[in-house]
Amino acid sequence: MSRFLKAAGIEWRPRLAKVDMETPAPLPRIAVARARPGFTHPAGPGDIAEILRFFGERCTYGLKRVDLAHAGAGPARNAVRFAELRLPGHVVLFEQPTVPWLLSGALPEDEMLKLRRAGAVVESRGNGLHTSVEWPGNTLRDFMLFDALMHEVGHHMLQHYAGKRRVRAARTRDHEAFAERFAARCREAFGAWSGSSR
Repeated sequence: MSRFLKAAGIEWRPRLAKVDMETPAPLPRIAVARARPGFTHPAGPGDIAEILRFFGERCTYGLKRVDLAHAGAGPARNAVRFAELRLPGHVVLFEQPTVPWLLSGALPEDEMLKLRRAGAVVESRGNGLHTSVEWPGNTLRDFMLFDALMHEVGHHMLQHYAGKRRVRAARTRDHEAFAERFAARCREAFGAWSGSSR
């Protein structure tokens, strides 16, 4: 991965430091489409602004807009869509069904593990015909902030710093691995700071 980043001209420092909250970086526009009945935006504009301010200009450079949008049609029947990166510099966070979720069929193992790592309670029902997902406390909000928003910001950073601002770069395994690690490090860094500031 480090060879890929070096070839893309990105210097990656794995430790994310807290930025100076007194001089916040410029934020992208945050636009909200009111959630439809039966849906919610787990992370609001204030949550998004706090996270982006915390990580600062290194992450927000070139990021023009974050939308809280309607989910629309998913890529597969009954799929839950979390977020996507649109070009140039435009992250979309989709509304989510109100909790608890009852999804058709069984979730793929990697998706189930990802949700459980984020604090969700995931259970198979009816011999695998359905999957129930509960999100205790603020776990869904945090999932949307880190595993959705900051994951897509990781893709944005790769896209932007590689100079491909208007043409979508192919999402290779290396790109996905980078975005996953980036989101995990963001979660860890913000958790350490918020824990120490209380």
